[in-house]
Amino acid sequence: MSEMRLSMSSDQRGLSLVELMISMTLGLILTAGLVQIFVTNKQSFTLSRAVANVQESGREGAMILGREIRNADYWGCISAATSVQNNLNSGAPGDLLDFTRGLEIYPDTDSNNAIVDGSHVIMLRGVSGAPEVGVEKVPAADSASLHVTDASTFTEGDVLLVTDCENANIFQATNVNANGNDLIVHNTNTGKGFEPGNAIKTMPKKYTENAKIYRPSVTRYSVQADDQGRRSLVVERALLANNTGNADGYGNPVELVAEIRDMRSLIGVDTNDDLAVDEWRDPPTPGDADAEDVLAQTLAVRVSLLVRSRDDSVSDDPVDVCFPGWLACTSAATGLQTPADSALYREYSFTASIRNRIFGGN
Repeated sequence: MSEMRLSMSSDQRGLSLVELMISMTLGLILTAGLVQIFVTNKQSFTLSRAVANVQESGREGAMILGREIRNADYWGCISAATSVQNNLNSGAPGDLLDFTRGLEIYPDTDSNNAIVDGSHVIMLRGVSGAPEVGVEKVPAADSASLHVTDASTFTEGDVLLVTDCENANIFQATNVNANGNDLIVHNTNTGKGFEPGNAIKTMPKKYTENAKIYRPSVTRYSVQADDQGRRSLVVERALLANNTGNADGYGNPVELVAEIRDMRSLIGVDTNDDLAVDEWRDPPTPGDADAEDVLAQTLAVRVSLLVRSRDDSVSDDPVDVCFPGWLACTSAATGLQTPADSALYREYSFTASIRNRIFGGN
């Protein structure tokens, strides 16, 4: 019995200091390896999420703008905005209700608005969809009203377009009668404070029962910053019916795609009326003397979007990005940008043709 106790005691002497240090070292090495794997996987996940994020934002922004640009300057059966006569009280060329410009693109220079300074603004005018109603009766030559098939969908202050595929006029409804005798009145000096109001009350021609009534639209796309400096691609739609009689203003900005940092564009101009782009150039400013002619000759638009990831710390150091995408960036002087943070930045470019100008023969 005594020999058995001595044998058990000798088998349980424990670890030596050397063995303990070796085991602790191996444990630390294993733990460090696991931590490194975790950190690497986390960084890889963050980068993958950032890449997916900027790809989604870039594709969504390109899809929205591309579709809208392709449908720009559509006026129903009238092929061009230059065929539409504006009966409204007009302001300066290039203002909100300047319907001679179905497409307008310009760099923002107003430091007092929410639009990112220097980024480009895309304004699209036209009509969307089918006509609202038809003209039912031929009004008198000096009449300030149109007899329509149904006036119930219209309100005072609506800006409308009437066309018979040969002529077209834009006017503001100053009174709407939908009680059996469906009338849309387009008078002047009504005393109701309509904005912008009609410059003339009569139509320049006597529209027949073949004429249709459309709703023209003005849509502005821009990159705007909120109070926290967060930038997004934003849309503002004007001429919304609000029963106030005031159509001379934009609606509330609506965010379309978050983390769009900047937007730049080039316009493809047809200089010899062969329905093909002859040169790519910067868009004119609204006040340029040739702005209206150049914009009327524009057949396509090339847009570059600068997209930022939602994650702030994607890489250890900022990664340079070339913007706009059509530049051959070799340095800061040629468009190479170094972000101020470590988020992921990507540039997305696309080209969209204006279908109504190519197929409509404008």
